[in-house]
Amino acid sequence: MDKSKNKSKINLSKNNTLRYVLISSITVVIYLISLSTSNSYAEDIVSISERNIFKDSNDKLNLVGTLTNIGKTPLEVTIGVDVKKPFQSEQEVLKSKTFASVLYPHREVPFKFTINNGELFEGSVFVVETKEVNKPLFATVKHEYSNIAMGDEKALIGTIKNIGSSIINDVAIYASVHSKDGTQLDSVKSAVIPILYPGEEKPYKIISDPTTRSLAYYYSCAGLDINSPITTLDLGGGEFLAFNFESASLVSNFIYDKSSDNIMFTIKPYNPEGGDLIFKIPQSNTNQKVNISVDGKPHKEATITTDGKTITMKVSIPSDEHKVIISGARNGV
Repeated sequence: MDKSKNKSKINLSKNNTLRYVLISSITVVIYLISLSTSNSYAEDIVSISERNIFKDSNDKLNLVGTLTNIGKTPLEVTIGVDVKKPFQSEQEVLKSKTFASVLYPHREVPFKFTINNGELFEGSVFVVETKEVNKPLFATVKHEYSNIAMGDEKALIGTIKNIGSSIINDVAIYASVHSKDGTQLDSVKSAVIPILYPGEEKPYKIISDPTTRSLAYYYSCAGLDINSPITTLDLGGGEFLAFNFESASLVSNFIYDKSSDNIMFTIKPYNPEGGDLIFKIPQSNTNQKVNISVDGKPHKEATITTDGKTITMKVSIPSDEHKVIISGARNGV
């Protein structure tokens, strides 16, 4: 779902000293009116907080801040800011994504814009486009870190561990860097960790820009950006089951039990009114059938279709948290 561009201007170019000093906290709340008739609610709300403009070690200006999804569905968000370039009368819109490819409800994610020396930021950051996505958030990564800046490098140091039953590809860690008084100094993101197998743990370290590093005191908004969707489930013995999972929800305890031939997970829709789950797995044989239960009871309204290659299940999930069991995932019931 596309949303129209919404700007709230502040003139930063009138006072060039703002290019090198911390600006006061500016919060712009942008109300995005949903035009989709499929939604049971009328508004999405995205909040943008601009925190700092600083000149980095490469002599470039950076504008950093955070963006929060206060709505009820996961979003892909493109943000923008007007930039004045030398010898050009017209401003240009510099576009960027946030540090997380999907912005989940009630999550705060950093952003950063970088421009060349001689260019100026004009006005405040605004939302260019949003798109609702049915991408579940899998609670399958254990993230441990100390938010206090560590050592001479004032680094964010931690570990991530895959506690689920699926291979995780292309994961990065992001965070906001703060001074002792709470001012956001920078937005940082780690190098991508290409693969994390079930049970595997890897360390990471993130360092702020040298020009802000001496003031770094703590980190906040630390989170994970998983760029590749989770699409395989560990069956044990080196086997994996491919799947496709569409739902605007938080998913945990996602496992396959070989003894019962069941896929089991806990799901909580972000929308307080509940939402749909669409789940697809390969069809192993023409006679394969599956059953679906929610909280221990057969889900009589679930739609299950097969085409000889794929089993597609559409399940209506009520509000709050529920346990789902899909029986016959490999061999049928």
